[in-house]
Amino acid sequence: EIELAPGGRRQFLTLDNAHRFVKLMYDYHLSEFDAQCDAIARGLATQVPLNALRVFTWQQCELLVTGRTEIDLGLLQQKTSYEPPYSPSHPTIQLFWQMMENFSQAERSMMIKFAWSRDRLPLRGEDFSSNFKITRLGTSSPDAAFPQAHTCFFTIDLPEYTNLADMTSRVKWAIENCTSIDTDGAGGDFGVQMDDGDSSDSEESSSDPEF
Repeated sequence: EIELAPGGRRQFLTLDNAHRFVKLMYDYHLSEFDAQCDAIARGLATQVPLNALRVFTWQQCELLVTGRTEIDLGLLQQKTSYEPPYSPSHPTIQLFWQMMENFSQAERSMMIKFAWSRDRLPLRGEDFSSNFKITRLGTSSPDAAFPQAHTCFFTIDLPEYTNLADMTSRVKWAIENCTSIDTDGAGGDFGVQMDDGDSSDSEESSSDPEF
């Protein structure tokens, strides 16, 4: 329970004090995270002078820290390496980049998250900690197989798909359903199993601040 004013829990909300209640509620919500924000600022100040940050808007700071939301395929291709037999001219790799061209920005972000456990690229090529790497996943039925990801190394093991339709459907399933780093190595010839069981989230009850 949170009192917005001394003795507020013993006061009833009426038309006469409604405006005061709204102002107190407004002020409370504006300042309820002041302590946490101060702690974040102190931590940030150990790495970046706060005075220097004041020359940037919050949007510019976000861009510098997290990169652009749009996936630059040209930049990604420049920072991609291949393990033989794959190469830029390999038919499967040609299909892969065609698929990426066809993807929406949201799907491209999911692809990056599947491969790297982050959904944005650095702003510049020199900011990449490692190249995106595509290796061949050996399997007897490549068009029925799923890709594997090694997020610590920004690497995917890609089956040697022979057509765009099968590649797109398998890759989409993987990037939409394998979103946790704990699924590293999931893929290949595994049997897809969907969990049809219902799950219920526990709900915590909370009390509104009292007047």
